[in-house]
Amino acid sequence: MTIDTVGELAGRAGLGEVFTRPEALAAGMSPDQLRGKAVHSVLRGVYTLQDDTTSLTIRARAALALASPMARVCETTALALRGVALPDARLERAVHIWEPLGRHGPTTAGVVVHHGAVGMLGLPRPTLQGMKTVHPAHCWLQAAQRLSVRDLVMLADGLTRRSHPILELARLREAVGGATGRRGVRRARAALKLARPGTDSPMETVLRLILVEAGLPCPVVNLPWYDAFGFAEYWLDMAYPEVRLAVEYDGAGHGDVDQMRNDRTRRRRLEDAGWRIITATADDVANSAPLVASVRRALAARSEFLGT
Repeated sequence: MTIDTVGELAGRAGLGEVFTRPEALAAGMSPDQLRGKAVHSVLRGVYTLQDDTTSLTIRARAALALASPMARVCETTALALRGVALPDARLERAVHIWEPLGRHGPTTAGVVVHHGAVGMLGLPRPTLQGMKTVHPAHCWLQAAQRLSVRDLVMLADGLTRRSHPILELARLREAVGGATGRRGVRRARAALKLARPGTDSPMETVLRLILVEAGLPCPVVNLPWYDAFGFAEYWLDMAYPEVRLAVEYDGAGHGDVDQMRNDRTRRRRLEDAGWRIITATADDVANSAPLVASVRRALAARSEFLGT
């Protein structure tokens, strides 16, 4: 008699990427098969046939498999799954899910359960790769209960980024406006004052905050530079247009010859148009005092030179 493989049993039973022990046994898998090399444990009592059990998507599905039907992925987990860069990779270690009041949710290690009134889901309830999630604006507000203002600014910038933005800054303001008295709302309000839509990378946000925290004016984010025909040809990461000073973050490697050539042409054309370009790297972010001093001197010198 031929014994069906776990893959065949899972396929016939219509099991998804993850499945619980009762679901596996109901599909005809034996306890020995569940302990075999083809089946991998994701969370206690939840399994997958996928090789990578560390995937955030797999772990989120596993957490929902242990939760109530009303549960939703939330907080930084939902933001990361939507492509928002988290300020710290360690924030992906735990899966955050929301359960309605009265539902305790899973108590297994690696899962953090949030509770709150149904009113917090007043905005549309989007799905993500087949998983129900709390609205991104409320996910950001949930994160305000434990993250710093700087981290919240990075997340807000990521949500309202220039390329494929997830939402508008106004939606974050709406969420904060209805959260009076909630823990973390003061940090959320402070972050909104510093957030700027239209950024391209988390490091640009960090660099902008370094300048602002040093007492310098907040630069304009991704200022377009127009060619002679009125087309936006370049975007300056951060700019002080009144003195034609730009601060740009260079996080690229130097192996792409074409990119290096394009960058040099871009810089030459901007400088020919009267712009001063200050380039910053990861080293400047780690030790920012010299960079801040350069920007401060350049602002003063160009203000005097241009009479602004």
